Amino acid sequence: MLSTTVNKMTLKNRNELNILFTSNTYLSVTHFHELITSLLNKKEDKFHGVWKPHQTYQKGDVVYYERALWEMIADNEICAKGGEEPDKSDKWRSLLKELEQKVDKLERDLTNLGKEFTEYKQQMELRWQQLLNYITLLTLGIAIALVWLVGGSIYHIFASPG
Repeated sequence: MLSTTVNKMTLKNRNELNILFTSNTYLSVTHFHELITSLLNKKEDKFHGVWKPHQTYQKGDVVYYERALWEMIADNEICAKGGEEPDKSDKWRSLLKELEQKVDKLERDLTNLGKEFTEYKQQMELRWQQLLNYITLLTLGIAIALVWLVGGSIYHIFASPG
């Protein structure tokens, strides 16, 4: 089930509540408690649904407008009217717009980090290739030195009088 426990109260989703009320189950005080705690209360939760002109709003009230949640931030009560929609008035603060701005900033930061990482990776691959070239040259130099030393030793063994 999709129940959620908040402060020892069980919140039920609509399907869970619907089953209780349509299955001819004997409903207890607990069932009604779950129903009441699971519902949105406009006064307590300050959610007023879709923004409507000519409706009175107070500080802290939340409305849905243009696919975003907006909170009324003005200190004085307002009677909303045309031209004062949440996205056109400084009396409202978008809860979603701030989040979208933060997400946009994070996306830009991630893009920049991705570019920096790609550049760093390319530099490391180049340095790794250079290191392998140096190791190859060093190995070749050591091999030549060993051949020269062994060859010189063999020459001195056979060329020495005696």
